[in-house]
Amino acid sequence: MSGREEPRWLAPAPLWSDGTVGTGSDLALSPWITELENESFFDEFLAILGGTGGRSPADLAGTGPKLSGEDGSFRLFTPTSHFYNLVTASLVCHRPGIPDHTPRPRLGERAFFVIRLIGDGAESAFVPGPPGAGSWVPATAGVLTPGERELPLHPVPVASFAPSGTAAATLGMAAGRPSTRTVLYGYIPVPFRDADSGDGPAHVIHAVLARDPCPPVFSAPSHPFRLAGQYPPVIPTVRTGPRPADPPDPPEGPTP
Repeated sequence: MSGREEPRWLAPAPLWSDGTVGTGSDLALSPWITELENESFFDEFLAILGGTGGRSPADLAGTGPKLSGEDGSFRLFTPTSHFYNLVTASLVCHRPGIPDHTPRPRLGERAFFVIRLIGDGAESAFVPGPPGAGSWVPATAGVLTPGERELPLHPVPVASFAPSGTAAATLGMAAGRPSTRTVLYGYIPVPFRDADSGDGPAHVIHAVLARDPCPPVFSAPSHPFRLAGQYPPVIPTVRTGPRPADPPDPPEGPTP
């Protein structure tokens, strides 16, 4: 693979002109975690990136997780609490204009993401075992662990949206012109946790481009997150009929 085709991971393209995740920010190198709060989350996600239904790709900047723990890590809740989490990133070529790099299966390329456990400055990778089992094993940064769980990434095009003169417009997303950008996304599985068990340990996500037989290309780690239980307080059942009348007040005096 030539030097001109050297791929690297960046934050998803719609964030490149955002004030907090601009091209000069360290966060521009990290995958972005999106949190959506309804069962039509995927349609909402596609509407944002596709610029339909009154949405804009710029809206992606407002979809980060809303709650953090005391250490600043995100808290990701289960789908039973009506929270759905996606990871997004852009895969680009390291050359002027940073054009998108499309994985080429015929050359042994494939894109996916891994979730790593972090602690004491080290990472651990999850290696699945028999159904319902598996283990966390020590991992080396930037290296895939044999048998490590790989979660799929899928491409979705980004609509043109950016005002003239912004970084996003210069880099292929100018409003009124055909967009040249595609974002890769994947669903983050958040397992059920007992609300009384507290938050789980800290994790990060790496987007990965496998390039057999070349070394894989890892992204910088995402913002750390913890897998929480149900959203506190537990979301009540939604009533679909009229509210029942309040019971009458009990009579005064001892109950017979």
